[in-house]
Order: sequence, then structure tokens, then C-alpha cells
Amino acid sequence: MRKKAEELRYQYHNAPIPGGGYATGFVFQPKVDGMIYLRTDIGGSYRFDKDSQRWISLCDHVTMEDRAETYPIAIAVDERHPEKLYIASGIWNQPEGKFSVSEDYGENFRHYRMPMPIHGNLPGRGTGYRLIVDKGDENTLYFASQTSGLWRTRSLGESWEKLTAMPEEYLTFVGQSLDGSALIVGAAGVSTKNSESRSGAALYVSYDEGESFETLWQPEYMGPEETPGGPKILRGPVAQRYAVDKCFLYVTYASRCETLFRPELGYSCDAGKVTDGHVVRYELYKIMEDGHSRTRVGEARDITPDWDKRCVPDFPGSEKPCLHLGFSGIDVNLRIPGLVICSTIRKSKGDSIYRSLDYGETWEEILHDLDVGVVTIRTSYMKPEYNSRHSMVHWMTDLKIDPNDENQAWFNTGSGVFRTRNLLADVVEFTDWSDGVEETVHINVYAPPSGDVLLLDILGDLGGFAFRDLTKPCENSFADADGNRYVTCLNADYSDQDPNLIAVTPRGNWTGMTKGGLILSRDNGKSFERLPMPFGLSDKLDEALHRIEMPNVNSGWVAMSPDGQNLVWSVARGIRLPLDMVVVSHDQGKTFEQIEVFDQEGKRKIDGGFKVFSDRMNSKIFYGFGDHSDLYLSRDGGGTYQQLEVQGLDQEIDFTIIDCADRTEVRVESGRSGVIYFAAGEKGLWRLQCEMGEGSEPAFIRAERLGDPADRFYHLGLGLLRPDGDYMREEKALYVNANIGGNYGFFRSLDRGRIFQKLNNDRQCFGDINSIDGDKRVFGRFFIGTGSRGVLYGEPVSTVPNSME
Repeated sequence: MRKKAEELRYQYHNAPIPGGGYATGFVFQPKVDGMIYLRTDIGGSYRFDKDSQRWISLCDHVTMEDRAETYPIAIAVDERHPEKLYIASGIWNQPEGKFSVSEDYGENFRHYRMPMPIHGNLPGRGTGYRLIVDKGDENTLYFASQTSGLWRTRSLGESWEKLTAMPEEYLTFVGQSLDGSALIVGAAGVSTKNSESRSGAALYVSYDEGESFETLWQPEYMGPEETPGGPKILRGPVAQRYAVDKCFLYVTYASRCETLFRPELGYSCDAGKVTDGHVVRYELYKIMEDGHSRTRVGEARDITPDWDKRCVPDFPGSEKPCLHLGFSGIDVNLRIPGLVICSTIRKSKGDSIYRSLDYGETWEEILHDLDVGVVTIRTSYMKPEYNSRHSMVHWMTDLKIDPNDENQAWFNTGSGVFRTRNLLADVVEFTDWSDGVEETVHINVYAPPSGDVLLLDILGDLGGFAFRDLTKPCENSFADADGNRYVTCLNADYSDQDPNLIAVTPRGNWTGMTKGGLILSRDNGKSFERLPMPFGLSDKLDEALHRIEMPNVNSGWVAMSPDGQNLVWSVARGIRLPLDMVVVSHDQGKTFEQIEVFDQEGKRKIDGGFKVFSDRMNSKIFYGFGDHSDLYLSRDGGGTYQQLEVQGLDQEIDFTIIDCADRTEVRVESGRSGVIYFAAGEKGLWRLQCEMGEGSEPAFIRAERLGDPADRFYHLGLGLLRPDGDYMREEKALYVNANIGGNYGFFRSLDRGRIFQKLNNDRQCFGDINSIDGDKRVFGRFFIGTGSRGVLYGEPVSTVPNSME
């Protein structure tokens, strides 16, 4: 019988960023003052704590072995029972979703299956509400799915039935009139399309609880038609969001245009380009039926803001006026009759918020980029000076007015959330307020053994951060000399001998102000120089390098020798690292040449993948990892590689994938040459000893499997072995994210994998995990790079006050 791992009490902090990702929707609980819930595309759900003015994660219990709750598509509350909370979530390639029910404001959940695919990070994620509690029956909920039609449960999620009277499968929202007698459903018009280029109905109403439906008026499509040779896109209005007051139903519309249209996964009117936006107001009136007053939806009126500013699109054969933007967010406040706010999406020169005090008869623009309204930035990397002198407000698909405070409102963005506390003022002031929201995707984390930087954090979208203080956000992410940020970085390497030297592989930002490639810091991450691109070595490489210079394209993987002179760059093609696109520089990036790789028979290899790591002590030695467990050694500073015999490694592993698709984590030990550790999920945790060979003896690698073969080791980092220890001279502590003996979590071993101590409890799992590393200077501390909950560090309880225990 296997011994259960010892469990140590640990506490966790985020190294704060904050925000950083797409916040997709809000839901207020009107019966509790100031209570609002937030869903995100990849970071799970949050509840706002009024006392601390911080967002509280509701997903810290989620493991990377079941990540569904980190992708919520809908949240619902019940006004009759304020403590109840319902969340629908799921992973796109699984046939069923997850329905989570809480009776204590999200502190604890029970879960049920949902018989349809769900994913909170696919097209249509910015629309809603998709989940509502029936106003007439607290046990009944309706759910508008992304690709599978309209559903209902009468048992609080224990079982579901599909409402087959709804003809459209691709839905955007479901709602009710205030009295619950009218059921409103928004749609994308994909399965009811009128032709191969024109979508079908976008709005439906049912007066018999979904037994039958009729279509409601929708705007005529006035956007551009398909251009010859252009993408095949269904064009037409998509109902985005809705709001209801005592007099009217308000619906926002947007139409697809050019990008991110994938009907097999949904549709997109949030992140992709959109056009021909509308805001439509539908009159609500009452009839008497069977002695009861019932709501009916009546006449529609287009009340789109700035109608007089509509332009004539410059497309052949089109003379129809249209706005080259969409509308999405919309809300009302029942305390102030006539108060309506709405938001644009994908407006070319910055999105806007409009306010009306007369039910949409007239509008006033209260926010636009940096020239209308006041935007105060609290989070440094969001400042305009780091973002091409523009606001970072984008993908503003939802906004909500506090039902108990008409002066307070929130809106979402692709980089967190904003709020105002003076919505009715002549000049409205907005500020970012993502305190506690950490939903960035961290690809690799590194804890250098020396220097001012305690944590090198490599992440998606925002690029990278060099944390000198783990309790404070960095001033900016990795940027050029003018402060223009790079975006998604794939990895970094640093010198253990000179902490000032750091090499990074970034993408260029979306504006084109920075270009992807290879960047180098000579001052411990304070500034970066973009190295020359190695054009002219091969046509294939030139094509890839030109592509990398375009916005938001993966650049690859870098390894740097301890003296900083030798740089090996595996240039990326997507998430792959082709062997024939690896280059080396022996002069710190001034010039490059292609590497040469030879198999065990001495024949030159040109096919397959190749990822390179540097020895931490010897600047002449580099290690090559292939796509079939093939391993290589370079003794000339990374220029030529010889395949080595590998003794004892009985698993076939592809080491040559990058980004979040990488299922391995490799760590080369400092303090001695030739020792490498790696984790490969179900294929185990391994220690490699590279025997260099003496004289005529060939070099080879001896592989030792650590831990039990039945255990799964997902990620690995190396840290200080003992208090007051010497990281460079002593053995290393192993930190792993693993499932050991059926127990999932974070573990530490101080004896090379013989005994593991568990470092977390069931509420300290933090969702998707991409990387971990041990602190080289503080015993017991380690770092976690998540794909859903930011970057965290854990320490033993006795050393850390006021953190997540």
C-alpha cells in the first residue's frame, strides 16, 4: 500500500498584475447592496467584496485535471434567494458542460452535467445573459447555448430538456419581461440562415414558456457585402445583449465582418471585426389573459446613438448607410425611469459609452477613448504612454448599472474591468478596478538565483514582467526604449553568472509599434534591445522571420550561455520549432548562422523539431531536445549537435512544442554541468545525467525515472534545498505540480523524488497550470504560472501573514 504524501500548511499570494484578460460579463444580485458577480473567458468567476473593494475568486478549488469552471459562459442569481448562485461552464472539445450550484454566494458548489458543449472562451462569449432563473418558478432555469439551442431545467440543474420549438441552435441570450410572461431569446441566425451569405432571425419571443416562438423585428443588414476572393461569412444582425424596464425591451445588435467567424464553434461579434451596429427599443404593453395581466412585445424603433454620423460604406454597389462598429453592452436602472446606457464594440478609434435619460430618445456620449469623459488608470501597464497613447479599453461587450446605486456602473474590457461612481454627472469619471482579478495566462516562470529580479514571468498578451517586489505590480511589461510593450512572450533565458543578462522571445504588439523576434536585456530586465533578424540564411527562415515581424505572431524559443555570448534561437512556426529553423549567435546576437545536427550514425538531420537548453555552468555546452525523445549535445557553443544514446528513457516524448500546448517542463540544474530534470505528465518525472565521455569514449545520457510510474507529473521547478542553504553548491529541492497516489496538487521533494510533501489543500489548486519554479534564495517558496489565475507564490504558513490559506 502506497504511503500518502505528507501535507504541509501553505499560504499563497498573487504577484499582482492585475486584470490582464477578457472579462466577459457581470450579474448583480439586487437584494444585496453592492453584490456583483463577474465571469471571465479563461479565469473563472469572481464575486466583488464590498468591504475590501476587491474581487474574490470562486475557482481556486479547480484543478488542471478538470478545468471546466475556469471557462464560464453564464452566471445567474435568484432574487428570492440571494445566497444562491448558478454558473454554466465547460471545455470546447467535450460533449457536456458543467452546471455549478452554490447556496452560500459561491463559497461551495455542487455540480451537475449539462448535455451540450459549452466553452467560455469561444466566439459569442461576450453576449448574454445566457442563463436566467424563471421569475415564476425558483426551480426552473433557462439556458441559451452557443451551438445547441435553448434548454430548460425544472430541477435546479439535475436534469435538462431541450426546447425544440426554438428553431435556432446558435443563441446569444435568454431573458424575461419583468413579470415573467414573455420569454425573449437572442440568436445569431446561423442554423436559420436565409442564404449562404445572409443570416436568419436574430430575436424571438415566446408567450407559453418556450412551447412556441415567433420572430421579432430586427434591423435590416446594411453592412458590406462579400468581396471577391474574401472569406465566406454569414452577414446580418446578431442580437448581442438586452435590458428590460417597465416600458421597453432594449436590444443591441452587431454584424459579423471579416474575422473570427467559425460556425462550428459559434460565432463572433465580440473579438472579431464587426459592423452595422444598432440599438433597438421594443415597446412592452399589457393584455388580460385568463384573468391575468400578461406582457406583450410591440412596436420596434431603432434608437441607435449617432445615427446622424452614419457613413456610406465604400463598397461597390452599396449605397446603404451603416456604422463601422457594433453595439453590445446595454443596461437600465429601475430607480431612474428612462436611464439607459449602451456601449460600442470594435469602434476603429476607440469604443464609446452612451447615456440616455429619456428611454433612448436622445443620447450623450460619456466615454470615448481619452477625449470624452475622464479615465483614471490605477494599473500601470494600462497607462496610455505604454499603449501607443491610446486607451486600453476594448471588447467592451457588457456594462451594468448598480440596481441600488444609479451613480455606480461597471463595464468590461479585454484587459479587466472598469467602474464609475458618478454615472449621472456632467463629466463621468471611470477607473480600472480589477483588484483581485488575476486572469492572465502565464506560459513560463523563472526564479533567478541572484540579482534584483525575484521572478521572471513570461505570459500571454501582456508579454513579460520582471518582479523585484512580489507584493506590487510592475511598472510596465517588457517594452522597447519608448515604453511600447511587446505582447505574448514564449520563454526567457538568463545567466546564472551575470543576472543582468536576460534573453526573451516576444511577439510584436497589435499596433505594430513593436515587432516580434529576439530581445535582450543587459540591465536585469529594466530595458530591452531588439536584436537584428537573421535574414538571408534560407528562404524558409526568411519567410518565417517576416511573419514574426507581423503583429502577434509566435517568435520561438531561446537559450543563452552563462557568459551571454552564445544565443540559440529556435524560430517558431506556430507552436512548433522546426529543426531547420534553429539559428545560433556567438556574439550576443550581432550575427547568426544556422545550426548543424547529426544523428547517431553521423548523418546530418534536417527534419523534425528541435528545442535547445543551455548548460547553466559551461558556456560551450547546449542540449538539444527532439520530437521523439531524441537528445543531443553541443560542445561548441550551440553551433553543432550530436545525437546521444539515451539509457533508461522508455517513453516517447515530444519536447518541441511551445506556448500553452507544451506538455513538458525542462529544468537544467545550476551548480554542476550535465544534470537535467523534466516533467512530462503521465510519462513521468525524470532526471538526466549527461556523461560527457573522456578521450575516445562517446558521450551518452543516463535517464532515471523519479517517483512512482503510476503518478502524473505535469510541471517541475528547482529550488533551495534547506534554510540558509547554497543553491549553486548543494542538491536541489524539486517542486512539482502532480497527481501522486491519487492526490492532485503541488508537492516538494528534498531527496530527489523519494518522498514528496504536499503543499496545498483542496482550495488551493488555482485551475490551469503551465509552469512552476522553486525559489533559489528563500527556502520553501515556489512560484506557479497558471493559465487562469495569474502568477502566484506559495510559502509555509509560519512565514506569511494575511494570504490565501
